[in-house]
Amino acid sequence: MSQEPRRRRHHTVPRFHLRGFASDGGQLRQIDLDSGRQALVSIDDATVVKDFYTVVLADGTHSDVWETRLADLEAAVAPAVRRAIDAGEWRPSSQERTNLASWIALQYLRGISNRRLIAHTRAQLVRMQVGMGGLGYLRHAMRVGLDRDVSEREAEAVWNDIHKPGGPTIRVSGDEHVASIAFSFEKAVETIGGRSWHRVRFTRRRLAINDTPVALIPGADHPSFLGLGLANASAITVALDRRTLLWLDYPVHPDFDFPASTQLARAHNSSVVFGAERFVYTHPDDEDPTAGLPLPRPPREYPEPSGIEQFANRDRPLEEVLKQIAGHDDRDPDVMIANYTWPFPGYEPPTLDDA
Repeated sequence: MSQEPRRRRHHTVPRFHLRGFASDGGQLRQIDLDSGRQALVSIDDATVVKDFYTVVLADGTHSDVWETRLADLEAAVAPAVRRAIDAGEWRPSSQERTNLASWIALQYLRGISNRRLIAHTRAQLVRMQVGMGGLGYLRHAMRVGLDRDVSEREAEAVWNDIHKPGGPTIRVSGDEHVASIAFSFEKAVETIGGRSWHRVRFTRRRLAINDTPVALIPGADHPSFLGLGLANASAITVALDRRTLLWLDYPVHPDFDFPASTQLARAHNSSVVFGAERFVYTHPDDEDPTAGLPLPRPPREYPEPSGIEQFANRDRPLEEVLKQIAGHDDRDPDVMIANYTWPFPGYEPPTLDDA
């Protein structure tokens, strides 16, 4: 029996969402923040990444089942999005609120930026584990995992790569990303649904969207060194189309429509530009939200975690590490030890020629 062909072109932002910012012909202005170039693209081609949600099934088959499931979920919530755009007076029902909160959580978790955050978090974990085990344990783990002798020079090349600024480069698979979405989803829905919900309908100003279409707006007193997420953002904004904005703030007000203002439009569009992974999208006729900004922008980097260098104990004796592992109680999850195995998933070690 023949199988359905795989859908390998995966949209990280739903087409029905992008359509609200496109021309009648389905065209968007795409602004590449990494190069500064602008181009017209169709909603069929915008935010497409090949095999982004592909997972590997138990029998080794590569499947796009999650791309299909995401598309089904988006189709189910589309009527609630449309009503939020079109309703003269919008007061979401409890079910609509839950559906929209689930959709917003999904948009926040499913994108490229969140996968990059997962990779960064894993990279720092690898850096800490390898650091506390020392070079001796790294060489030992590599010997066991590779089932061959590993020279000190080979292990040292890996040590140096893992301890470079920013940590090692880790590739997160579709399976790992989907598992992370499943783990974080309910908490994200709770955080979003628990805010005050306000709709803003613009007649003069126009809104932009990016490749990670949930914008986070920090409070005036938000420390620059502190990360920004769903829980600590002053407001969460989602442009439903180029004229309709959802503004979710702290639960101190009842839900009601906010009056449109230039300040709200600019706050959202600025957050869209700042929070984009790479691309910003607008209607071809709308104002460019990056006008006056220096492009291309510098590469996006996470700040160096404070104190992470203290985990690096390069010369720690192997015997000491093995003794700690042997005496560790696995029932104590709060104690981190260097009990790792080789290889690390998603990590490509340098060759001796690279070193």
